[in-house]
Amino acid sequence: MTTDLVLDTSVFVKGFVPPKRKKRDEVYYSRLALHRKAKSILDEVAMGRILLHEPVVMLVETASVVSRLSSNPALSRLAVSFITEHSLLYSDVYLLETAIDLGITTKASGFDVLFLACAAMSRSKLITDDKKMYEKAVKAGIKAELLREMTSSP
Repeated sequence: MTTDLVLDTSVFVKGFVPPKRKKRDEVYYSRLALHRKAKSILDEVAMGRILLHEPVVMLVETASVVSRLSSNPALSRLAVSFITEHSLLYSDVYLLETAIDLGITTKASGFDVLFLACAAMSRSKLITDDKKMYEKAVKAGIKAELLREMTSSP
């Protein structure tokens, strides 16, 4: 049996790109813990235990963020390939009406609203590391979990 999830780009990128901070301090270890949590989700995806439902815009956002963090175009393309291979992708047109309604009620950003709409329409749980996005999802009645508060596999 598979679990259906929508991963916010923040979670996907944290799992795909390890922290680059040189100083081994509290900030580094906090980022490393988030990386490990997010990577364990991606490992479950790769094993077929989790099916991702993602708005198409995640491909563009992921390519940009991974490139910015890693300065590695090949890693960006690998990240996009992973999403494409392991996700059901939802077009903006398909999500449009729900996204507009959620935008009006939650006042979330345009990108966030697309992820919220994708979770609502696919009846999937949203995993994010953005506390405001998490709060807006919960307020809108969307199942959601905050990565930093997760204690077990979704």
